[in-house]
Amino acid sequence: MLLRVWFCLLSLLTILEAKGLKELLYQSSKNSLLEAQEYQTKALHSQKQALYAGYLPKVEIGYAYTEFKNPDIFYPKNTNGVYLEASWLLFDGLKREGKLTSADYQIQSSKFQTQATQEQIHLQIIQTYFQALSVESQINALKYQQKELEESIAKYQILVFSELTSKDTLEAIKAQFSQNAYQLESANVALRAYKERLSLLSGVEVEDLNPNTQLKSIEVYKPSSDTFALQSKFYQVKGIEATTSQYTYLPTITFYNRYTNFDYRHRNIPTLPFPLALQEPKYQNVFRIDISMTIFDTLATFRQRESSKFLALAANAEYFYQKDLQKREQVIAKNALNSAKEKIKWAKSSLDSANIAYAYAKEKFNAELIDYTQYLKSLSLLLNAESFYEESRFDYEIKKAEFLFKNGEKLSDYL
Repeated sequence: MLLRVWFCLLSLLTILEAKGLKELLYQSSKNSLLEAQEYQTKALHSQKQALYAGYLPKVEIGYAYTEFKNPDIFYPKNTNGVYLEASWLLFDGLKREGKLTSADYQIQSSKFQTQATQEQIHLQIIQTYFQALSVESQINALKYQQKELEESIAKYQILVFSELTSKDTLEAIKAQFSQNAYQLESANVALRAYKERLSLLSGVEVEDLNPNTQLKSIEVYKPSSDTFALQSKFYQVKGIEATTSQYTYLPTITFYNRYTNFDYRHRNIPTLPFPLALQEPKYQNVFRIDISMTIFDTLATFRQRESSKFLALAANAEYFYQKDLQKREQVIAKNALNSAKEKIKWAKSSLDSANIAYAYAKEKFNAELIDYTQYLKSLSLLLNAESFYEESRFDYEIKKAEFLFKNGEKLSDYL
């Protein structure tokens, strides 16, 4: 009981400075992995816009200069002029439609992948947060035990000095104190590692944690939905399927129009017995319609279309495998959640019994009715019981988060 009161007092001292789990999840929106995924989505948007613009009319302006070594009546020494050309790919055998549809699906897939990345980061933060709390509770229990042992060491040093008891009791307590110090060092290193990982995932420095943190209660049997990763995979499959329409034998139709302004220089006109009036056009306008269609390519287009279909079938098979995997992982997560809830009951029962046993053992040891072996055993039993109880509580919260994640829920809605 004293140990639990001590835990409560310690929690009150740190809770005001502690980083809340909700704050860490909110700050994680600046995570570099998440930013990278968002940039990829923006890149896909730009690619689609560029693809669409590539099918709009194009206008080019240029300058052409030509020089002939042997000018004559037909070929002046040089000619130059500015030209303006417009072109428009009116129809490309439905390739455009397939490319734009595929681009839309890729964008949708990327958006869901961004959400999947965010949920994955949120899950890692929650797991790490409660793992850190579990280690922190172990550290607090060890510190309390060290305080108890220090009091016993001080007491028995006086008794040994007064030759009222044997030295082996004092040395046994010192040995336990040293073992606890060793465990404290290891636990402190582990806690520091968890905090550093939280800082990495959230983007903010984490020093103190709130031990009263917990997720909202959830309905274990609520209907599930596809995870964001699975939804991303669905649109990825649709995008692959859309590429099949790009391989066709349909014709391609293109419009061209080119206007050129001419300037002729130094035409070599021979001396003739009669006058020759030479008309030099100042401009030329050319309009052209190109219609082309592949009638034979040794089945190259057909094989490409066939390959695209097989890739779509492969992606579909992988999607349905992942969908089945999610269902089975949901069952596993639900069982783990139910088990974690039961473990809390047994751990609480064990802690209550250990508290009672330790209280009696401490009184008997102080009255020298039992030896140090029984006393230390009772103290270790209390430490283990407290650690198991705190660990079961925090493990239950982790199992909540894992169940929600596998169930396709947004974790931030349960804080």
